[in-house]
Amino acid sequence: QPVQTEKEKKKKSDGKTKKEEEKHKLRETWNNFSYFPEITHIVIKESTVSINKQDNKRMELKLSSHDEALSFTSLVDGYFRLTADAHHYLCTDVAPPLIQHNIKNGCHGPICTEYAINKLRQEGNEVGMYVLRWSCTNFNHILMTVTCLEGSEVTNNSGPYKNFQIEVKKGGYFLHGSNKSFASLKDLMDHLKGQILRTDNISFTLKRCCQPRPREISNLLVATKKAQEWQPVYPMGQLSFHRIRKEEIVQGEHLGRGTRTQIYSGMLSLKDDENEGYQNEKEIRVLLKVLDPSHRDISLASFTLSCAFFETASMMRQVSHKHIVLLHGVCVRDVENIMVEEFVECGPLDLFMHKKSEVLTTPWKFKVAKQLASALSYLEDKDLVHGNVCTKNILLAREGIDTEYGPFIKLSDPGIPITVLSRQERVERIPWIAPECVEDSKNLSIAADKWSFGTTLWEICYNGEIPLQDKTLAEKERFYEGHFVLATPSCKELADLMKQCMNYDPHQRPFFRAIMRDINKLEEQS
Repeated sequence: QPVQTEKEKKKKSDGKTKKEEEKHKLRETWNNFSYFPEITHIVIKESTVSINKQDNKRMELKLSSHDEALSFTSLVDGYFRLTADAHHYLCTDVAPPLIQHNIKNGCHGPICTEYAINKLRQEGNEVGMYVLRWSCTNFNHILMTVTCLEGSEVTNNSGPYKNFQIEVKKGGYFLHGSNKSFASLKDLMDHLKGQILRTDNISFTLKRCCQPRPREISNLLVATKKAQEWQPVYPMGQLSFHRIRKEEIVQGEHLGRGTRTQIYSGMLSLKDDENEGYQNEKEIRVLLKVLDPSHRDISLASFTLSCAFFETASMMRQVSHKHIVLLHGVCVRDVENIMVEEFVECGPLDLFMHKKSEVLTTPWKFKVAKQLASALSYLEDKDLVHGNVCTKNILLAREGIDTEYGPFIKLSDPGIPITVLSRQERVERIPWIAPECVEDSKNLSIAADKWSFGTTLWEICYNGEIPLQDKTLAEKERFYEGHFVLATPSCKELADLMKQCMNYDPHQRPFFRAIMRDINKLEEQS
């Protein structure tokens, strides 16, 4: 092999450097649209691909054919699963069958044992909890990792976790060591839940499957520096909101009342500091939520209520989304605590739907549902719980009946959190409040917002009608105790979605990104 001279080496090196410089120059001309974790869903119409982001920006690409559009979407969808969420797909048109199978059965991809055990610990580590995951080494096996012993019972000879093999063959699903076949993984798991399982002199029954959650960290993801930087951090232990002086607001007419609050229209004076030498003041119309004056005493309950009021304000201060009401700040006026929010012109959705029920169309309702899902998906990505989703808390900024643009909604603040409400007040909120929160408000979670979203879909389908309005509190409680469901709306597509959200098992409710994706698909088909 001929030896390169120094001159040849330098020429080769210079050529390589020049190519790198050209690549760098080309990249500088590109405009960055999105990191993969920011994408919410993708819509394909013929040969056009629409990539939608969490900040409501959208990029449309016109490709040469429908097949090319599918191919490009598959590429983006695959990179999303590789870098952001291994158990989610962005577009139903290119949904991989295996991912659909995993979502349907609560099964993880080939996560390693370390991550499976960590998942069980995060979920509570109770005996009988289990994780389903594809084997990392044998592609025809699903592993079931189970918590078999409480931590205090663990001995040196026996660990608290055991793996069971499930064989996947053409004939169906088999538990290793058994000849009994099942047509689906669900059928097998339903059978096993009724059995007493034994291993190494330990007996236990299966309880709850720990399903994949959005954006879980595991060995299935390739983490990039940019993706890590994008992950939001919201320290909820620290209250943060803009303080408004009492001289800056003028209280107007009384508009109504919420839970332990009185609601007024008002005006807010804003200073414009842009002009040097002098200040301009402008006034904007606002909504004032005043903590009920009947709670002015100095008791512990009153202090707790005030803290909860400020926590709501702090949560609203953290969010910025076009379908969520803007919080200007909080005013403490003498002994009154006041939340100052943007004024939304057309008022609450439920009242509007009552008035205009005869002219509301299915496409109009789809748009409202999609915008609400967008707001709740945004909150879910930030690990924030709303806690009071209903049509009374949805405000209409644009009616959109006679225009091509359609309606434009804004989700209002949740008011007083359910964590400080009495049990009777929680029962009064049936069927909006999730069943698990009636007995214990500490169960409030993002899953509870999904139940409330389902009830709100029912309201939208029935033009703002109040569900269970003729029921007493005792009858409402029995409704939940009997695991009953609301009457099925005539709009079948939204009815199916409502049913998924109003699952009595909070772990079975779909994620809001999946809800958004599915609503877009349903809207396209309707």
